[in-house]
Amino acid sequence: MSKDLIKDYWPIEQEAVLLIKTELSEFLQNFKPNRISFPGLQVGAPVKISLQDTYFDTPSQELGTIQTALRLRKEGGSLLLGVKGRDQWTTSGVSRIEVEEPWSANGVATILHYLDFMGVNLTHPGVPIGTAEPVSILSLMGLNPIQDRSLKRTLWPILDNVDRKICSLGLDVVTLNLSDEQVKYGEIEIELVDGSVNTIKNLFDAILYNYSEFLQPWRYSKLQTGIAIESLSRSSDGAGIVNENGELTLAGITQIERFLKKNASAK
Repeated sequence: MSKDLIKDYWPIEQEAVLLIKTELSEFLQNFKPNRISFPGLQVGAPVKISLQDTYFDTPSQELGTIQTALRLRKEGGSLLLGVKGRDQWTTSGVSRIEVEEPWSANGVATILHYLDFMGVNLTHPGVPIGTAEPVSILSLMGLNPIQDRSLKRTLWPILDNVDRKICSLGLDVVTLNLSDEQVKYGEIEIELVDGSVNTIKNLFDAILYNYSEFLQPWRYSKLQTGIAIESLSRSSDGAGIVNENGELTLAGITQIERFLKKNASAK
């Protein structure tokens, strides 16, 4: 079977993203999604989860070159290895490949299989997966950590009139762990579960309309945003990107967006 044919069957994530452009504490006090009118839909009870994410790439940045990311995620007592990438942005948000497997011999083999079809040929670590810490196992495969962050996520299910989950509305408070500091910022993510992609656009428009003073559309992944923050923090252009609480400032967001647009045009 050809690689192009196999790609047609890969799991796809579809979502839209809004970046919080004001102080996080102010937004958190004001954001009440259950008060927003979504015709034909209702907002369910929220759940809170904590995540720890580490991203990896080869020394020659093979994954970054093909716009793909490899993520090790810790959620409670579970470890997950995932591949995300090949972002396609439209007015309804982003569509991307997303494959995630439990950290296990079979899970790692599955992820290696997907990466192989994407053109990245990593070797098996040569030792049983359970004999060392995941970061050490990934190192034996030629992978180095490139970004580490923690995530506090509040998720509201968006339901239709028969209580079918159509999509998820997530409020993410991200803490990016740099070598010498931590940087915080927030996002709203609307992810499709079971329904029309137009639902994402309608929710996106409704939330932006109600919270335009707090939010702005954002066409970049968390990995891209983190890379920009880290690069700017090391340069003379990075002054003023965070406030005294270590949170992104509006001026910082403008610099990050300029950095990401410049990098995109240079490719």
